[in-house]
Amino acid sequence: MTTQHFYRIDRLSVVDVGGQDADTILNNLTTNDMKSLEAGQGRETFVTEVRGRSLSHAFVYRQEGGLRLISPEGPSEAIAAHVDRYTIREDATPSILDNQWVGFVVPPGEIWEPIAEALGAPKSKDPSEPLVSFEWEWNGHSGTAYENRWLGEGTLLLLLDRSKADAMVTASEQEGARLGDEADFHAARTMAGFPWFGIDLNEKNLPQEADRDSLAISFTKGCYLGQETVARLDALGKVQKKLVQWKVVDTVPTAGTPLKMGEKVVGRLTSVAAEGDGCISIGMARRTHFDPGSTAEGSDETTEKTFTATVL
Repeated sequence: MTTQHFYRIDRLSVVDVGGQDADTILNNLTTNDMKSLEAGQGRETFVTEVRGRSLSHAFVYRQEGGLRLISPEGPSEAIAAHVDRYTIREDATPSILDNQWVGFVVPPGEIWEPIAEALGAPKSKDPSEPLVSFEWEWNGHSGTAYENRWLGEGTLLLLLDRSKADAMVTASEQEGARLGDEADFHAARTMAGFPWFGIDLNEKNLPQEADRDSLAISFTKGCYLGQETVARLDALGKVQKKLVQWKVVDTVPTAGTPLKMGEKVVGRLTSVAAEGDGCISIGMARRTHFDPGSTAEGSDETTEKTFTATVL
């Protein structure tokens, strides 16, 4: 797979929550600490409902006038309705901005030379420290860059106004940029092990099932919606399934392929990225297959070829 300087993503969920109580409301609805964020800082988090299940897996950033949630396309209306439902007397108003923005994802270590000075690379730091966002300008184009983890620590997401995205692509390609599409992006983030809400996770999953605890869940910030379930799972250590990376040699099975031990389903591949003659995949595993080196058997429904998948 050729490394790209950019990956274009045409549809994302972008929800702004404005008002003087925006941080309080989002702190009450998410698994990470929102109240301590300063301007230009962000954190990975889950938006949770009363049973502790996930409405979204997002990155949240403090900006002028409130907070911005950025996540895979899909949950914007649910997030906005969730904020409205739990805002009683507070000053917090959600706005859905999905149609305004196009995203360009810059892999860590791949800051493209012509705009390297404009963007800069996030400095190496402890992953527990807040992420950063900042304004950039290059060759008549400008926007906000958001540090996230889609392709690993130090990934940058550039949000550009949709009306200006094609012009940015043209100017970039004229300067020698390599642009990947969404299929290229999903292959890259699968290799990096980052789960995508709507593909690897959905509203039925508990936050701990994403295996992002140290990055996206604060166990010290206090109460929030669904916190009792999340805290109980942490205390008991009894999550029954979670996402892992699987490696398959000599074949590239179809996403959705179940993995078995004997007749029992112990996992399922949800994202698949070809690597040589085989692949790296993200997929759920039952508790029996959490440990690296665990194996399960699969049969591709398209080719009917059997294979062994190994947990990385």
